Amino acid sequence: MTSSSVKSTKRCNRVSDLSKEVIKRATQGDRSAQKLVLYECSDLVRGFLFRLVGSMADLDDLQQTVYLRLLIGLKHLRQEAALSSWVGSICVNVVRDFWRQRKTRGFVSSEDYMQEKVVDPQNLQQRLEAREALAKCHRVLGKLSVNHRIAFVLRAMGHCVDDIATMMNAGRSTTRLRLYWARKAFARGMTEEVNACVSYGEEVNNND
Repeated sequence: MTSSSVKSTKRCNRVSDLSKEVIKRATQGDRSAQKLVLYECSDLVRGFLFRLVGSMADLDDLQQTVYLRLLIGLKHLRQEAALSSWVGSICVNVVRDFWRQRKTRGFVSSEDYMQEKVVDPQNLQQRLEAREALAKCHRVLGKLSVNHRIAFVLRAMGHCVDDIATMMNAGRSTTRLRLYWARKAFARGMTEEVNACVSYGEEVNNND
């Protein structure tokens, strides 16, 4: 299990720990219960959005949109529904709307990953390399179709096919096909990224 999927599981478990009584009160309009639900969902929402969009610049606005939809939708939430899957489906819909409005699938430059301060200078090079690798992943993901990217990222977060199908409001066979083509496109894109870096390095060496 990857570190990403472990973190995602912890976030889902935190949401699952909410008692049925708290959720019931929230669906009935209890403000304190609604605030508790939003608070416990905050890490899950932020994790979903960052991995689906990849841009720190848009994260806060998207998060507020998700919270608003959560509040509006709480009264329609069925008690037997999995809260984490329901939250995930709202995040998916918000991200879909975001990309449609921007008419882009999202491109993340390496500068987006330099905003965080590097506390330990000894690990500077390692951190920069990790961020650049993450930026490459998002550049490749940005070339995938919206549905393929969402399915791929949710699977990378550790969600099973059935949960992804629920969050994306799609059939199981459709979801499996999306994952299949997303994996192929991602692998091809990463290969192209590596080849581009090699070609650039050779060009620099030849010019020296």
